[in-house]
Order: sequence, then C-alpha cells, then structure tokens
Amino acid sequence: MGTAGQLIVRRYRLVRALGHGRSGLVWEGSDTLLDRPVAIREVLLPPSLSETARLRLVQRISREARQAGRLRHPHIAAVYDVADEDGALYVVTELVPSRSLDGVVSGDGPLPPAEAARIARTVLSALTHAHAAGVRHGDVRPANVLLAHDGRVVLADFGVSVPGSAADSAAGSSADSAAGRGAGRGAGRGAGRGAEAYLAPERAAGGPPTVAADLWSLGATLHTAVTGRPPVQGQPEEVPGELRAVLAGLLAREPRRRIDAETADRLLAEIEPPAPPRPVRRGRARLVTGIAAAVLVVCAVGGWAVGGWAGLRPGKATPAGAAASPAASVSVSPSVSPSASAPASVPATGQPAPRLKLKWHTSDAGWRAGVPRGWSREDGPYSISWRSRDGGAVFTVEVTAQQGTDPLAALGEAEEILRPDAKTYRKLRLRTVNGEHGPSADWEFTWTPRKASARDHLAKGVEYHQYRRVISTATATSVLTWTTPAAGWDALRPTLVRVLALFQPPSATPSPTTPSPTTPSPTAA
Repeated sequence: MGTAGQLIVRRYRLVRALGHGRSGLVWEGSDTLLDRPVAIREVLLPPSLSETARLRLVQRISREARQAGRLRHPHIAAVYDVADEDGALYVVTELVPSRSLDGVVSGDGPLPPAEAARIARTVLSALTHAHAAGVRHGDVRPANVLLAHDGRVVLADFGVSVPGSAADSAAGSSADSAAGRGAGRGAGRGAGRGAEAYLAPERAAGGPPTVAADLWSLGATLHTAVTGRPPVQGQPEEVPGELRAVLAGLLAREPRRRIDAETADRLLAEIEPPAPPRPVRRGRARLVTGIAAAVLVVCAVGGWAVGGWAGLRPGKATPAGAAASPAASVSVSPSVSPSASAPASVPATGQPAPRLKLKWHTSDAGWRAGVPRGWSREDGPYSISWRSRDGGAVFTVEVTAQQGTDPLAALGEAEEILRPDAKTYRKLRLRTVNGEHGPSADWEFTWTPRKASARDHLAKGVEYHQYRRVISTATATSVLTWTTPAAGWDALRPTLVRVLALFQPPSATPSPTTPSPTTPSPTAA
C-alpha cells in the first residue's frame, strides 16, 4: 500500500488519502511534471488471487482505463494515466473539488425532483458520449456522481472501478469516488446500500457491462437522489409522480424493455428546471473548493468543510479609520475561545493583547476581507491565504458556487476526516449559530499533527489551534479558516475576531461607509 510522500513512476506524488473502499484507495496527488493536482486511485487487489487471475484483472483494468482516457467531456472526470509501481496499479485522474451525490443525499436529504432530473440528465449526457466512443462505465452510482464546487456535475470512475458483480466479486468493488471530495462526505456514510444495489439485474447475474446496464444504474441513482435509497429489487417505490415514467422505463428488469438514452433525455428535460442557478462570478482560478479540498484542506487539517456564517463577537472591528459597515457590525452568539492554557487573551502586563492593523482585499469573485497588514499573500489553486511573517499563523479564504449546504453536517464530516491525522484532538465548539447571511456553523479545535508537513507549515509535536467559519448565501459558500500554534492563539485572538466580523461574502452588498480597497487606513492596535 502506498504512503504519503511516495513518488509513483518518478512523476506522481501521493499527498494524502481521500477515501477508500474494498478494493481501492484514493489519494490526493500531485503531477510533478505538469505541476497540477490529480487524484490517484491505488487499486488494491485481494491477496488471495492467483498470479494468473491477478495479471488478467490488472490487464483488464489497464485496458479499460486507457480506453476511458480517450474521453473528453465537461461532465466526465478525465483519466490521465495508468501506472504500475512495484506490482501495484495506480490510475491517475482529474481531481474534482466536490461533494458526491451520495454524500449530499445522506447529509442533506433527498433532492427536489427538478434538481434530481437536472443532475441525472447531465450524467446521461456523459454516458451517451462514452457509449458513442465504445466505453461502458459499469459502476454508475451516487458515490461516483460528483457535484463540483464550480457548479459542474461530473461522473467519475470511468475505466477505474472494479465492478462488484458476481463475475467480478473476487476483485471486490471500487473505492467510493473520493476524487475531489475533500471535503465533505465521509466515506462509508452514503445513502445507498453499497455498489451492488446499483447493478442492473443482468450485471448482478454475472453479465458484462452494457449500455442498457449503465442506463439501469442511472435510474437507480436517480431513485436514490429523490428518495434517499436505491430501488428495492429494482422496483421504484414512493417516487414523485413526475419521475415515475422515466424511472419505470430505466429500471425495467429486462434490458430490451428499457427506454433508450434519447427517450430518457426527453422525459428528464420535461422535469428539469428551465435554467441553471446563476453561478458566482469567477476571476482567474480563484473560485475555490469549499473546505476541504476536497477536497483540498486548509492547513492540512485533512477534511472538507462547507458550512455557513457563524459568529464571533465583532466589537468595533473596522479597518483603518472606517465606520463599521452593517456586515461588520452583525451581532452573533459565540465568542472565540481563549486557549486552553490561559483564561483570556491578556498578557503579563494585564493589558489586552493588541490587535493587528488590517487592510482591505477585494476579490474578483465578489467577496471582500480585512486581512492583516504585512502578512504575505499566497494564491493557491482553490484558496487565497495570508501568512504571518514568522510563518506560524495563517488566514485562508475559500469561496465556491455551492448552494444549499448543511453547515453542521459538513463540518462534522470534516471533523471525522481530521481525527485519524491528529495525534491529539480537542473540540472547543462545533455548532450551528445564527447569522444574517444564511445557515451557519462554527468549528473551533486544537490538534497536534502526527507528521510534520513542510508544505502546510506544520511541525511535528506542535499543538495548533484553528477556527473555521463558513457563510452560506443564496449564491455561494465562503469558508474562513484561521490557524495558529496554540501557544500564540491568545495574542492573535483579537485580530481574528475583527477579521471574521469584517468578511463580506459575494452576495453581500458593501455599505457606502465601507472604505475603498484602494485607500485603506489601518486602525491602530
């Protein structure tokens, strides 16, 4: 089994595990040649396989992955490469910052029929493109349907999965598609009953992947999207009336009686809303992942967290000489916790810790933040961070076009992902709070990482303190993360309170009293 930091075929570096299943482990990785993030699936084969059976299976997976690599479609997670390293097989694919449909339904509940029809129709377009190229998916299910943070619907695991049919049971089923889910949905907590529940009857009986079998699996996925569970014995149950015709047609037990893709598309088009939601305006590549990076994590906390506006006591938090805007003067319930080692943020002199001077940053994506003056800015692929001069403290902002997030559930999933990577972990708060911008939750905790990470400026054996806040509006989700060594938390706590109070999400309208970002005048400490 691979390990974090390992270099595969002298090109692909394993960064951290994102999820695993019975036969696969998905890693967030880095293509060191092209300098881009990737998802790397390490195919784990049962040790009981004979050498002949193993070779046959590896050849088949390699062949199907290379066939899938020819597919180029906006709603298909691209397959980049297949690599064999020391007898282990790795399939390199596009990293999609996202939540899976499985995780969304499990965490937030079934979708409205119109939204489910939109997603199903998009997946159908990906399948139709693949089928025209002679490629079958073989494992269409909610875990492999990714709802990307940039608004796309993406079908993953083309040419990657090891089907779970009777004929292939020796190889197990594929890992839940964690490519890019960084964040959010914990593996193994899905809405369905396992990969087998989404196999067409003829596939469960040992038949090969076919176009008709993929369409049946799409029907079972749509059924789960609107009911929270796959069909029982292939029969639709308690489905909304407008979806009965398309589900009955897709879930027909006999392949020859199933509707074709063209008919399914027509029926879904009658249900789909006339236009997609208006996306957040994006500038450069700075629309980001939500938390987690899925997928990609803030400060190596190891999880995806999408949540809402939570509150800290803002006080008179205003950059330089400006009157507080309505967004900055919101009053919310919880206050930032002092560190465990001190009752309050008061140095030995008895005076409150000074607050740092701030300056305005206005993003092309429409959000606005007061950030510590003098901290260095770092533009990542999914976030913008400001780091203190000594490198110990960092403030990170991520904004995505994701809507309808359950803040508390998403943060809870992020907590589950963090725990295995923490030597010590102490939760200070994880709760929903009231906020003027939308559903909200906050997560504050301390932890000691098990391993040092030069990339994320984490040292082994050092305790860190983090506060994570998210704002969920009608058009976007904003994630704010503040991390410091625990020993320095109290000194920076007043600045954190002010920074969080000043943040304006894309949907917020700046107050006329808010100073222009071109003429910030920092408040004295």
